[in-house]
Amino acid sequence: MTSTPRKRTDRAARARDKRRRQLLDAATRVFSQKNYWSASITDIIRAAGVARGTFYLYFRSKRDVFLAIADNYRSDSERFTHQSGPGQAPLTLDNSRAQIRADFLNYLEFYWRNIDAANIVLRDGSKVDPSAARQRERLRQAFRSNLAKNVARLQEAGIYHRKVSPEMAAHFLVGMFDEIAAAYLQRARKEDLPRLADQYVEFAFHGLSAH
Repeated sequence: MTSTPRKRTDRAARARDKRRRQLLDAATRVFSQKNYWSASITDIIRAAGVARGTFYLYFRSKRDVFLAIADNYRSDSERFTHQSGPGQAPLTLDNSRAQIRADFLNYLEFYWRNIDAANIVLRDGSKVDPSAARQRERLRQAFRSNLAKNVARLQEAGIYHRKVSPEMAAHFLVGMFDEIAAAYLQRARKEDLPRLADQYVEFAFHGLSAH
């Protein structure tokens, strides 16, 4: 049985998507290892195992492929910005702890899967694209706003105390995320992530107080 034109078109589209993903993955590894300025298109096509002409079917330049990596990473990050939180169910101490742990573990696993992309975007992004810093700050503002709303809900339910404002608590929490991402996850192992989520929840609910 011969394939219909639609099936052939679908297969061709999937093949193009796969090849573009192959180039993006190779470029991400190369940029992470060498940094954007030291890497070359030759390095990328060697890592991808494709011809130079294949690269130019998908990207116009080294900057073009870098911006595609950065756009993908920011788009994926936005999903975590908007999905975390205790939800709309009645809040209890137990379900709040479970939800916050699940959200943080999702964040750790997302960062672990995308650690090379995160590193190059944070390290080189604003130098390659001047608008990158503004885009990152907008994402961080949305993240802080979402966290502040979640903290306020937990305060209203009597689960968090009210001595710290939701806005300030959100800054503290984002700072914790940044430090864990910048330092701890660079040397962590995949099997450490659930334990790290447990530690985060313990700190979020009890801090360093002995009581």
